[in-house]
Amino acid sequence: MRAAAPVSAPAQGFAVDAEVRRWLEGAGAGGRYKVQNGDFVVEELPFGCPPGRGVQWVRVRRQGLDTPEVARRLARAADVQTEDVAWSGLKDRDAVAEQRFTIVNGRRLREMPPGLTLVAAGETREPLRPGALEGNRFVIIVRGGDAAVAAARLAKLVRFPNRFGPQRTANDLPELGRAVLLGTAEPMDNVRKRFALLAWQAGGFNHVLDMRGPRLYDGDLFEEGVATGPLFGARMRWPRGAALALEEGALHASGVGLDELERVARILPGDRRPLAARPLDAAISPHPDGFTLTVTLAPGVYATSLLAELL
Repeated sequence: MRAAAPVSAPAQGFAVDAEVRRWLEGAGAGGRYKVQNGDFVVEELPFGCPPGRGVQWVRVRRQGLDTPEVARRLARAADVQTEDVAWSGLKDRDAVAEQRFTIVNGRRLREMPPGLTLVAAGETREPLRPGALEGNRFVIIVRGGDAAVAAARLAKLVRFPNRFGPQRTANDLPELGRAVLLGTAEPMDNVRKRFALLAWQAGGFNHVLDMRGPRLYDGDLFEEGVATGPLFGARMRWPRGAALALEEGALHASGVGLDELERVARILPGDRRPLAARPLDAAISPHPDGFTLTVTLAPGVYATSLLAELL
């Protein structure tokens, strides 16, 4: 099933709500996170690097740097292009984060660039690919929050909205991605172009998610029993019925159509994403200033989306 044709004049991009729509009713636990250094810790749980030789991998710890910046620093240190450094998933800049990177054809790193701490290193037979990890383990301190309320809300959450976090959709990146699609963007390097397109795609998913909430629609497509939403692209599978009408309408209103998506199909082929996620091994424990959330999440699931339901 094909999406609606593009409108004749550019429309507004995907609408962004000033306040995230929660699925749980009632007052939240309150509090704030990322107040102090070390309040937000994420550890990548790998299966990412298969045994072998020829490609070096490093597991690094950092804070105050986003994943692309870490890749740029590793590329400079190894004397390769940024495109030769690969990772499995983006990690929050404002976090103490630990993750793996692979470096193709670079010189062997004996010391880390500034801002990075080497945790482990080795060799593998191929570069990392997106999503090649088991998940992420988070330890998050929420200051000023009510631990009892947080625990009660967590107990009700069989699933929560699988929204892309602000790490993906903040600033002007979604609108820049839309400009790339419409051919009105200024020239930029391939890395920034890719991230802009992915941000636009994430904004479209969040928009559809907020439009429909937890309800099911006639014609929905499911993955492992969970309804999915659109990661718009020329090769995306489309639902049917009411679900199709909703997704077509969202894309049409953004001013982007199939012709624009076809031009970037190599970068943005399109996919489906579960609309709901499940917290694994989640626990709330008291903290002198509030509470601590410890949770494991599947690849691509944002802890900030879970926190929105609790707070």
